Amino acid sequence: MNDTSPQIATRRTGIINAATELFGLVDRAQLGWLALVAVALAMSSVVTLGFGYVLKGLVDDGFSKGDIGHLNHTLLIMLVMIAALAMASFGRLAISGWLSERMVSRLRLRAFAHLLTLDPSFYHRRQSAEISSGLSADLSTIGTVMATSLPMVARHALMVIGGLGMLLATSAHLTVLVMVVLPLIAVPVVIIGRLVRRNSKTVQEQASQLGGMVGETLAAIQTVQSYTAEHGFITRFTAQDAEATKATMRQTYSRSAMVSSIIFILFSSLCAVMWVGAHDVMEGKMSAGALTSFVFYAGLVASAFGVLGDMGAALFRASAALDRIRDILAIQPRISSPLTAPMGDTPRLKGAVRFDHVYFRYDNSARAPALDSVSFDVRAGETVAIVGDSGAGKTTLFQLLMRFYDPMGGGITIDGQDLRAIDLHNLRASLAYVPQDSALFSGSVRDNILLGKPDATPEQVEQAAKDAMAHEFIMGLPQGYDTLLGERGMRLSGGQKQRIALARALIKPAPVLLLDEATAALDSNNEKSIQDAVRTLHGKRTVMIIAHRLSTILEADRIFVMQAGRIVEEGTHNELLAKGGVYARMVAQQFTVAEDRARRAYPDLSGSLQ
Repeated sequence: MNDTSPQIATRRTGIINAATELFGLVDRAQLGWLALVAVALAMSSVVTLGFGYVLKGLVDDGFSKGDIGHLNHTLLIMLVMIAALAMASFGRLAISGWLSERMVSRLRLRAFAHLLTLDPSFYHRRQSAEISSGLSADLSTIGTVMATSLPMVARHALMVIGGLGMLLATSAHLTVLVMVVLPLIAVPVVIIGRLVRRNSKTVQEQASQLGGMVGETLAAIQTVQSYTAEHGFITRFTAQDAEATKATMRQTYSRSAMVSSIIFILFSSLCAVMWVGAHDVMEGKMSAGALTSFVFYAGLVASAFGVLGDMGAALFRASAALDRIRDILAIQPRISSPLTAPMGDTPRLKGAVRFDHVYFRYDNSARAPALDSVSFDVRAGETVAIVGDSGAGKTTLFQLLMRFYDPMGGGITIDGQDLRAIDLHNLRASLAYVPQDSALFSGSVRDNILLGKPDATPEQVEQAAKDAMAHEFIMGLPQGYDTLLGERGMRLSGGQKQRIALARALIKPAPVLLLDEATAALDSNNEKSIQDAVRTLHGKRTVMIIAHRLSTILEADRIFVMQAGRIVEEGTHNELLAKGGVYARMVAQQFTVAEDRARRAYPDLSGSLQ
């Protein structure tokens, strides 16, 4: 006995601590509602314990004296108590369910907003799907425990304390045949249970949509952050979360109605059994001393202890889930705005970019740096191209420019300002980014283009689409610009997705346009049209183009050639060809490949290609 006592004490302390942590999630503004839950708990416990006292009076005064009028009066009081118990139970379940949903909604929104602030390196270490599914499961566990388990723990704790006191004051024994009426409990289970199951299905569907939005958004975190669209996604998430909360509350109310109905039937049936038992006593079939409330209280205490054991396990699961969520909230982004950076409206950047001996590697285990002492400058309004083999460090330049990472050596400036001294939102608002694999979201075509400029007019949206050579195919979609694209734009081809992403970047009022293989998925006709659109931006925006297809960069003001994280050549197309170096070999290689493809496609013309 002495060996297990410390373990029992530790377990009880753990349950109390877990319950305290969960109660601490309730907002101060909701303490009044929490007080109502406490009142409902106390009311249901007092009414339940009061049944034993009423039963004792029923035996002593009703049965012994044979007073039918007193018997009927006592049973009427019990019916009133049953109704009060059902009302208290409904209030306890409904209010606690509402409180838990409000708490979970607030915690869910807080976690989502925090995840949008974490830099891409975090999502390289953790899979976004794992985060979203884990977050959903943990919040579900906490919500369930807050809505049901915690009130049950409090109620049964009161029942144990009160029952033990009443047992000490009671010396009679009552035997009842309750099992005969237990099948009546199946009535609300069958009737209301269908509604509960239907509402549960709706809740699961809403939860799935909510989880899908989280997973989709986190999978495209770079796109969201580069367009500084965090607020817009939080707004969308809040609206979707409100629908999920409404569905959950419908489920909560139906479940509360079913539970209260079961309680009403159970205790009404118990009253009927007591009434029959009272007649048996008056007829001499049972002794008056056997009709007591002792067994009633004993049953309450025993069942309360059993429930507390199950609820304790649920509390521990919820406490662990809360710890995991707190671990996520405790993670601080590696990239953040400086404390001294001005926020809000700031002078518009012109777009002069400078890299000064920039050194960077993605992790310490990498054998070679991604960038090794890279230096170059781009004048405002200039169009430059960056070429090189895969892995040369081209995309890393854009990653650093958008401050998804910070250089380990050297510095990067825009208009002479160090990136680390500029507010992060203002910096990314000045950059329009089109990655090679652009992410689209499950809204409409218009929604995806408006990501670049949420307040754009329909005319501006259409003009951006025309500039990106997307207007014609968009008008061929079932609902035009209002066509829903499905998750990640799965209904579109790669070239169509790329053109919508380009329209999104063109409509964004950013002085710097970053194109990372933006035309790689386009045919030659569309590529030529995009080149014409980019050409019109000359002098208006700073354009930086990463391309493997050299035909897209022939008219660039300057071309930077990269190898192994270094810039090895710089100049115009003709200047680099004249040097006969790396760039000239790249052009010759592409020409040879194109010529070979033409010979294979048109063997009859092979002589004319000589």
